[in-house]
Amino acid sequence: MKSALLLLVIALATASTVGDLTQRLSNYAEHPFGSSMINLVSVNMKTGGSLNELKQLLQQIKDELIALTQLQDSENATFTRRSQVDLAKLQATLEQAQQDLDNQRQEQSSLSNELTTLQTRVKEDQAALDRNGRGSSDAQSRLDAENADFATKFSDYNDAILACKEAQRLLLNLRGEGASLIQLTQDTKTNLIQTKENFQKIKEILEAHTKKSSLTLFQPIIEGLAEMTTKVNPETLNNVLSLVARLITALQEGQDQLEANHKTQVDNLSRLGDDLRNEKQTLQVSLATANNRLKEIQSRLNELDGLINISNAIVEVTQLNIQDATRINELEDQEYSNQKVSRQTEIDIVDRLIEYINQKLSE
Repeated sequence: MKSALLLLVIALATASTVGDLTQRLSNYAEHPFGSSMINLVSVNMKTGGSLNELKQLLQQIKDELIALTQLQDSENATFTRRSQVDLAKLQATLEQAQQDLDNQRQEQSSLSNELTTLQTRVKEDQAALDRNGRGSSDAQSRLDAENADFATKFSDYNDAILACKEAQRLLLNLRGEGASLIQLTQDTKTNLIQTKENFQKIKEILEAHTKKSSLTLFQPIIEGLAEMTTKVNPETLNNVLSLVARLITALQEGQDQLEANHKTQVDNLSRLGDDLRNEKQTLQVSLATANNRLKEIQSRLNELDGLINISNAIVEVTQLNIQDATRINELEDQEYSNQKVSRQTEIDIVDRLIEYINQKLSE
């Protein structure tokens, strides 16, 4: 309504009054609001309107402009506070997302290093487990070979000892209890002939041992036994008996030493086997633990890949939101500043017009 009235009044204004006011408001003559207000005052004065009423109207316009300015100031302050809160929230979101991203990348790097270490450890444990298996197999083979070798040698010793004892028994029978070889009876000579086959068997056993023994007593005993299968020689018989007795002792000692050595070797190999079994168990536990940890790390790394993608997206979107909000704030600030200047100009124009009316009233 006021706008229609204002346009009507402006259309009826005279050039002379406009010229006078334009001269007084030369700084605002080109201003749209200034031009309108100059026309308003000019028309009012030209038509003989009341200057007091015109002054009241101008004061009312000024009050409305001041009220509008205050409203804009309040709205701008509210917008600024709200924008600051929104920006603070966005900044907090950005900082949290960046912190999450840093933490996730640090965890990813740490887990990747642990993964590499564990993969090396798994390879080493597996290699050690393979060596352990070969060592266990070798130890068992050595133990089996030791047992077989011992059984063979122990049996050989038994055969040799039994052969020597049998030879000793036969020789003692030939010599007789308290009788000399010169006084041998026909029965004894017959007995000697009957023992030929026994001597031959004993000789074969001892010859077999001669090939695998370092004992030098075997050879003269064999030769003496061979000689006595054809004739009785007292000196040879006594020598052979002496050698047989010494050989029995030596064989028995050798067998005892063989048994002791075998026990030591078996104990050593058994301890080695126990150590290898314990090592195998430890390696298997270590390997299983490492493999389980590898699965956990790989699962967490896969999860982190997704989390890092999400955090990256949050960072990017939040940065864009902050840029947009900052740009909007800058535009709003510029608009507010422009409105502030424009409103103050309008108030200044009204003040000049009021001064002009006051001047006219005082004339």
